[in-house]
Amino acid sequence: QQHIMIKSISDFLPSAGLQYRIFDLGRHIQEINTATFARVEELTIPYPSPYLQNAWLGFLLWDEMSKETPMLWFLKLPLDEQGKLIASDRDLFLAQLLSALGSNLNAMEEGRQLASVLEGNPYIFTPSPLRQASLHARINHLLGNPPSQFYQTCKEYLNGDMQQWQQLGIQGIADLTERWQEHRHALINAVNVMPAPVLISFSQCLEDQTIDGELGQSLSQRLGQELDRAQPDIELISALTRGLSQCKSLQLKQDTLRNLLHSAAAHSIELLVTIATRCAADLCNPELNQPCLEKLCQHGQQTFNKVMADLMFSPAIRQHLLIAFNRDEHSELLQTTINNLIGRQYNQQPSIH
Repeated sequence: QQHIMIKSISDFLPSAGLQYRIFDLGRHIQEINTATFARVEELTIPYPSPYLQNAWLGFLLWDEMSKETPMLWFLKLPLDEQGKLIASDRDLFLAQLLSALGSNLNAMEEGRQLASVLEGNPYIFTPSPLRQASLHARINHLLGNPPSQFYQTCKEYLNGDMQQWQQLGIQGIADLTERWQEHRHALINAVNVMPAPVLISFSQCLEDQTIDGELGQSLSQRLGQELDRAQPDIELISALTRGLSQCKSLQLKQDTLRNLLHSAAAHSIELLVTIATRCAADLCNPELNQPCLEKLCQHGQQTFNKVMADLMFSPAIRQHLLIAFNRDEHSELLQTTINNLIGRQYNQQPSIH
């Protein structure tokens, strides 16, 4: 039987006659090289961008021989303490897939058979509507396909009357932010005057783009204005932070985060989680991780442990957090919270070895 030799997803897809591209859908949408993913499956390297201790994967699948439209699979695979794929979970997924397909590996000929086979599979997940819109925009752009029918309305909105925003679709916003460089000047000018509900959607889509310093500057200025208000809109501030999360100007981004972490808004758990999940690499900077830890511990041990579990899963960030944990200038509350996290209380007796 053909599938006896199939030991990985990287083996399976070509044997089913499928071409594919892989996307990471964890903290940000980014394409993963298929050779890199094959090495992840061989367990020779850790998964490059873990999020909540899983690999969140989007597979774009198509058959060059068939006229069928490409399909998307969304697969969530658990990772071990070293960030490597847990092979038994991957094997179980494959076994379920192969058993459901039976001997018909070339399932694309059956049209949607592959999709129906995955229904109810525990490793399948459904991304948020926003993520799906952003991924569709990315794929269409990569493949040179035209954007959705909502793109035009969005373009007209950006270049014209900015009050009529109720008819904008999230897919149109995702299509436009995917092409942000073509609309750079209009976007820079619009950030200042966009109503909050629209700016939230734009900013959330921009988190998947590596924006330049000038567009970053306009997001940062709007964020500063919001912080100065008597009652800042935390949802908007969190969204703007997400929009800035991949800005090429590191200085601008980290200055903005520093201001944020020293503002009253930093008491919001929503904002702290946004910083920890979307700007994780910036927390390698001691000027940012120290205030972030201080604010986080105020939300209780359980919340602190959860956020730390995700951050410390990444080896690059882990070493900087361990250094931060050993600093002298912690508040008493933070020190206690750290001690509880690493499981040693002040009053513990020294252990005898």
